[in-house]
Amino acid sequence: MLLSAYQFVDLDRLALKQADLRAQAKRLGLIGTVVIAREGINFSLGGSRPQLDDWQAYLAQAHGIDQLVTNFQPVEAVPFLRLRVRIRPEIITFDPDIQPHHAGTAEHVEPPRWHALIQDPNVQLVDTRNDNECQVGSFAGAQNPHIEKFSEFAEWATRHLDPTRPVAMFCTGGVRCEKAGTHLKSHGFGEVYQLKGGILNYLQQIDQDQSLWDGECFVFDDRIAVDHALKPTDQGICAGCRNPVEGLDAHHLPPWDETGQCSICQQRFSQDKIAGIKERIRQMALARERGAKHLGPQGQDQNG
Repeated sequence: MLLSAYQFVDLDRLALKQADLRAQAKRLGLIGTVVIAREGINFSLGGSRPQLDDWQAYLAQAHGIDQLVTNFQPVEAVPFLRLRVRIRPEIITFDPDIQPHHAGTAEHVEPPRWHALIQDPNVQLVDTRNDNECQVGSFAGAQNPHIEKFSEFAEWATRHLDPTRPVAMFCTGGVRCEKAGTHLKSHGFGEVYQLKGGILNYLQQIDQDQSLWDGECFVFDDRIAVDHALKPTDQGICAGCRNPVEGLDAHHLPPWDETGQCSICQQRFSQDKIAGIKERIRQMALARERGAKHLGPQGQDQNG
């Protein structure tokens, strides 16, 4: 079982909490990634349902984290190799001054109501995720901001969205929309809505024959992408730029020239970066030989 969750809540003594959270997760036998900041917690952890229930109870009793936005996903194998507990300036990188739990944010809309909302022609339907995620799948008719990182969303919204019209936003699990919603509300947008629990919640609640979702959903773990039934697909991503690319070799190595420039994405990778990517691929191959799962894109610490 996989549990992805977040909560915006004031946290202090982060170093002590980091040690405490790591010890508790290890005691329960959980693996995955936990990110904490002064503004809250964001995590994706794998284990049995009783282990994950104990983890939630511990967060509530020991740290007052008792209003998590959660998403449970059944998985055949936990898509992580190890446990990471990290301290960051923000649980999702955007703007540290944006504090959803201290200011107004978007109205949460349950998946059944989402259908009617996003079919209203006056509603601006917006995918707040990065461009590479949008390319894998999105809601039909949604605006793709074509951003490389979430912190670019604010500038895009200023240039492309009309504050006099309703905005309906969505992301993978909901956390990005919390910050985007607070930003929009503070800049004069009157009606701002977000899909409660994000795309993953929608795919679980809405039957595929009634769904308005088109394509796959990019996820931040070793599955890469999941279909409407939340089953892993054969989607591959480039080992260099982490974008979905067709036609790569079996290891998903990008086509570099002697200077390190990729002929697909035009990025230039340093020799140290290339060596690191090749070592990661080597470790993944060793993990497969052991019958294990190597830590996937969750290592990017973007779980939104």
